[in-house]
Amino acid sequence: MFSLPIELSAEVVLRWDAPAPEHVPLFIEGGITALWLAKHNSRMDKACAAAGVRVLGPGDLRFLKPDQLEGAGDRSAVVVKDGVWSGAGDLPREEAVVAGATARPWVEANGFRVGYLRALYPEMRPVLGYQMDADAGVKPGKPPALSSLELALIDAWAAGGNYVLSLTAEHRQALIDGQPEARAAWRALGRTARWLRANVALFRQPAFPNITMLVESGETTAELASLMYRQNASPRLVRPADLAAPDLTANAAQSCRVLVTAGIRPPSAEVRARILAHAAAGATVVTDAYSENAWWTAGACKLVRAFEDREFYSLGRGRLVAYKQAIQDPGDFAFDMIDLAGPERPLRLWDYGTVIALATSAPGGGPAKALLCAVNYGHPFPWDLVAQINGQFSEATLLRPDAKPLKLRVARRGPNSEVVLPALKLLAVVVFT
Repeated sequence: MFSLPIELSAEVVLRWDAPAPEHVPLFIEGGITALWLAKHNSRMDKACAAAGVRVLGPGDLRFLKPDQLEGAGDRSAVVVKDGVWSGAGDLPREEAVVAGATARPWVEANGFRVGYLRALYPEMRPVLGYQMDADAGVKPGKPPALSSLELALIDAWAAGGNYVLSLTAEHRQALIDGQPEARAAWRALGRTARWLRANVALFRQPAFPNITMLVESGETTAELASLMYRQNASPRLVRPADLAAPDLTANAAQSCRVLVTAGIRPPSAEVRARILAHAAAGATVVTDAYSENAWWTAGACKLVRAFEDREFYSLGRGRLVAYKQAIQDPGDFAFDMIDLAGPERPLRLWDYGTVIALATSAPGGGPAKALLCAVNYGHPFPWDLVAQINGQFSEATLLRPDAKPLKLRVARRGPNSEVVLPALKLLAVVVFT
């Protein structure tokens, strides 16, 4: 069995029951680099070692629930037993990619879980370990298609984490029996897995800080973060204790324009001072559960406007927005945050009903300056997708697992740069320079 430390975030890991050495070619075809077995198997050790596949046993990974992480100690080999099976909701095929107000499908995605875990435990690269079962929202007797495993892997990697691949017994047998549809889906998974590993640096970058959200343990901020991701606010999630002081030398583009503090517990005096310093420096600080003795109240705050649900205060060069109650509708709240960011929102998509995107920094050491990573959770788009990212860029290159790099035309739109993505299937990464 594998005994040396393993960097889980860089591996493509598969759970595999009833293993046999003759299955090893399947692992190679599927892009699998590490195999997790519930029981020790010396024959598999030898066969996998010959093929360059790592073997992990029961003691090599720790499968924990989110509420067990706080006292977990060393989290380097932790797999989080949390997640939903990725994909768009059950709409008719012709409606599955429509983004209208009355026809937007519900999307099941785990990107916010990865971002949330990265914020709470910065030393840990989140690895999710949910399975195709009821806990992940899979209906009994109706397992998702094997092809959806590719999306599950993309879902986690695109957000900066990883996923331990899991199959049903039926899927596993279909692969062993060589059923054409199953093997085609498996080969597509292998192509994507190898592409993700070759481009791993693209998925390890911090999100733009334009909309920064403070998160902490518990369901409140996790739910708000979930809808911030879903509505393409592309938030940077940060623990209150890790919030840096505002960078007074930063330009308006790609600096903190909106700092969301809704749902957090009253912060320490030091964190409170850093939060309010962002408003004083020109950002919009957003809070909720207003009261006369709220943690954010300060003599420098001056009421400017009052509405039924919130009040606007001026503070230094910026402002503070206080919702009068705890946030009841996280989806509407996410749209409010996008409106507050205005032209400096991190990104914007048109016709995006089943697409979730993030705007991030680019890997260092090269000419790239920013990335836009878009994941489609529904059927392939039969038309072009218009996307904007905050910042002024002159060139853009589209990268995809299923196609060669493609140069895109960049158009300036105020403080933003706009590109057109052709026929988005599952994953598209645009590199801006």
